[in-house]
Amino acid sequence: MGVDQVDASNACIPPTHPLTYQALPLPTASRGETIFLDGQGGRLNDNDDQRAPLIMYAWGKLIVVREIELYSSNQTTKKTTSCASSSRVGPSGSPSTNGFVYRGHSAPVTAAKFSPAGTYVASGDSKGKLRIWAWDHEEHLPKIELQVLAGPIKDISWDFEGKRIVVIGDGMQSPENAKVVQWDTGVKCGDLGAHARKKGRLCAFRPCRPMRIATGGAEDATVMFHQGPPFQRVVGDGIVSEKCHERGAIHSLRYNKDGSVLASAGTDGSVIFYDGKSMHLMKKVEKVHKSSIFSCAWNRNGTHLLTCGADGFARLVDAMSGETVHEWDVALTQLGDDNVRNKVPMGAMLLGCAFLKGDIPIAVGFNGQIVVLSVPSSIGLSSLAEVIDKPLVITGHQAPISAMTFGAPGSNVIYTADTDGVLVEWDGLTGIPRGRVKNVGEEDVELTGRVHSGATITSLAFSSESSKLYSAGWDDFIRISQGQNCVNKLKMKAQPNDMACGTSLLVVMTVEGLVLVKDEQIISELIRLPYTATAICISKDETMLYVGGDDCNIYIYTVSLSDSVNPLAESHVIKGGHMKAVQSIALSHDRTKLAAADSRDVCVYSTTDYSTIVSKGRWCFHTQRISCLTWSSDDSILASGGNDDDIFLWNIQKKMRRIHYRFAHRGGITGLRFVGGNAADGTGSIMLVSVGNDGCVNFWDVKEDVSNKFQ
Repeated sequence: MGVDQVDASNACIPPTHPLTYQALPLPTASRGETIFLDGQGGRLNDNDDQRAPLIMYAWGKLIVVREIELYSSNQTTKKTTSCASSSRVGPSGSPSTNGFVYRGHSAPVTAAKFSPAGTYVASGDSKGKLRIWAWDHEEHLPKIELQVLAGPIKDISWDFEGKRIVVIGDGMQSPENAKVVQWDTGVKCGDLGAHARKKGRLCAFRPCRPMRIATGGAEDATVMFHQGPPFQRVVGDGIVSEKCHERGAIHSLRYNKDGSVLASAGTDGSVIFYDGKSMHLMKKVEKVHKSSIFSCAWNRNGTHLLTCGADGFARLVDAMSGETVHEWDVALTQLGDDNVRNKVPMGAMLLGCAFLKGDIPIAVGFNGQIVVLSVPSSIGLSSLAEVIDKPLVITGHQAPISAMTFGAPGSNVIYTADTDGVLVEWDGLTGIPRGRVKNVGEEDVELTGRVHSGATITSLAFSSESSKLYSAGWDDFIRISQGQNCVNKLKMKAQPNDMACGTSLLVVMTVEGLVLVKDEQIISELIRLPYTATAICISKDETMLYVGGDDCNIYIYTVSLSDSVNPLAESHVIKGGHMKAVQSIALSHDRTKLAAADSRDVCVYSTTDYSTIVSKGRWCFHTQRISCLTWSSDDSILASGGNDDDIFLWNIQKKMRRIHYRFAHRGGITGLRFVGGNAADGTGSIMLVSVGNDGCVNFWDVKEDVSNKFQ
């Protein structure tokens, strides 16, 4: 085990950027694997009324810390103004942005826990690296990074002093699958027992003295106990009960607040209670769930244990009597109370649960949706969740967002799509997801929310005339939605990669050519081109079509729907403007300027004579493919986003100046749109909405930066 050199770059969005709100992705899930959730937050977060309840989980290589705010079903919105919450503060005391995304790991994150003080976070990944980083620092600087295991880290636990950390996971070929180390130096504090085949699943530090460590196996149905420091396994005294579970894996292992009781749950559906100090068996409650229990969590007082299982139920168990005092059918909640389920949908198999600040219980299923469970006052939990009358489902994306568009003008609706084929409708004022789009006539029996059958959605377009949303996916369908209902679909002869919509005319760019769609009908044959189309844009009056090609040229066509034989007539070709294939095109609102970008340059052309306004070599600061362009409402500002994670703002009148937002989205930006404001005279707010491969929807208030840089 060695201490690695710590890389602190790109660990978070720089605090100087004008990010006002983040709509965060949902937890990553693997079938049959527990989703780690940490709702403790530590003393820093729990003792501050200005900080919202937090839940921490993994999304790929990222760590997401989400704020949970409750509102009853009769409330129309959680917030009434823009997407920033002025009454809440974030990690470093700055105004809250709804949560935080940490990007310091280079491999998929598998576990993360707040320190007891709430000032640091310990996180582990699939390569066996343990990283400790500051939560309360605005740049979230790392303290130390250690290579502790040969395989993936599965669980992490702090001691009550915040000085020692135990980790467990897959030891692979090494002799150890669990280690306990000093938090600041990485020095070992003893030798922990090895589980069968060097595969450990869970670990728990007793939150008081005398110190104890419990570890659970992934395949041997065994809970091992250790005392120290230095820590060593306790065996052969006739008191310790290691083999209380009948079979399979130990999926959850947690001490209550005062360390008097340890609870374990696993594949056999049973919950075992042990004495926290002597580690002897206190009680075994069998068949709490009909199938595997994947997670359990104690309330703050340590009187009740929340469990969740693959049967789609979450249950609350009284620790003294072992009786189930309440249960929630989370699968039925997601299906809708009017439905009757005969089996457990795959998406509603619960893989994680936690109690948050204020004893708010939550559960998460395979589809990633976070369900805040309502708590009857008769139970006596004194939970903040008593204010909601029924479970609250928080939805969003579980995969990289691949496309975005806005709804009808004035509707304040945003639509986003991801690489799993999921479509989400958002409230543009509050940033709250309104719900996922569903296929009408095709029941989503597995609750995955996939409109395009698990295929990547490549483009979205909204028709203001029909108020219909068009989505193009790699399942070779154009699907048509109204609100949250997908009502129609069109089969394409070739794979669609992009779309452009005027008022009612939709142009679909496929790998073999262009297709015209109007009134939910295909009105043209496949229009083959002598080049490969890479980007398209159509004017709002549907008379001009602009197509970027892989030959570095931009082709301008006149659209004539009356000519069924040749609806597109080439009128001009812009040659020599780019040195690489054109990747994105955007027409200004007044239709006088055309912006085009490749993998390096952003160029602007006049649409009257197609002369160059901004030529190549001027706006050339992107380092990778420029995936999206958008104009402000008054056409004074042009925004560009690329696969280099960067967003640039440009001004036609101040060509030598630029605004640069680095590390805006990990993995690249896939969509940009301006909201409101007049950038030319500085009136009103200027909000920029961006989406990217990190699954986030970001809201940026760029008014001050635009005023300082361009005026």
